[in-house]
Amino acid sequence: MNRRNVLRMMVSGALAGLVSGRELAAQESLQHRVRGMPSPKIKDIQVIATAPARLRLVVVKVLTDQDGLYGYGCATFTQRADLVIPAVEKYLKPFLLGKPADRIDDTWQACYNSSYWRNGPVLNNAISGVDMALWDIKGRQAGLPVYQLLGGKCREAADCYGHASGAEISDVIENARRYMVEGFRHIRVQVGVPGMAGYGARRGQVAVQKLHDDRVFEPAV
Repeated sequence: MNRRNVLRMMVSGALAGLVSGRELAAQESLQHRVRGMPSPKIKDIQVIATAPARLRLVVVKVLTDQDGLYGYGCATFTQRADLVIPAVEKYLKPFLLGKPADRIDDTWQACYNSSYWRNGPVLNNAISGVDMALWDIKGRQAGLPVYQLLGGKCREAADCYGHASGAEISDVIENARRYMVEGFRHIRVQVGVPGMAGYGARRGQVAVQKLHDDRVFEPAV
């Protein structure tokens, strides 16, 4: 064997050792990243019913088995607030305890399909509270706002609207003008219905005689 062949064998062996070392280091780094923190499990689900300014809100709090890691979600359904609470406590909570908190889409699908009958507003609001809480947990884990996890901002601002209501048309016009002065480009207007409590606008403190004697829907009765 001449000197050239010996050198070739030495160089190839050294390179092989270098490649193997790099591969091992890469594999170790990958395993370390994959291990990381263990997947959090859902330890408890709490429902918070509150009514600031007489607006009935329902908040879901999902706690995990990792200390200090939890999330909040909105399950508000103002028209049937009392029904959302047992939907979370009696149906979703027993179903989700012990399950991974980071499999958000799988959890949503399981909750939505497990009831057999779907698309109801009560269940959908209950699921939305859990879903938001799980995304909140994901954001806390990453140390980022959730919108960054979903791809970042897609706009700098969003249009809002004001609700100009009143017992009489003149009241509605006056309230609408106030919103215009504040700079609102979109205004929802609604005037009270004679004799009815209505939705979003009332006819003052004194009930007005109804216009007919047929049965009507009146939430105040």
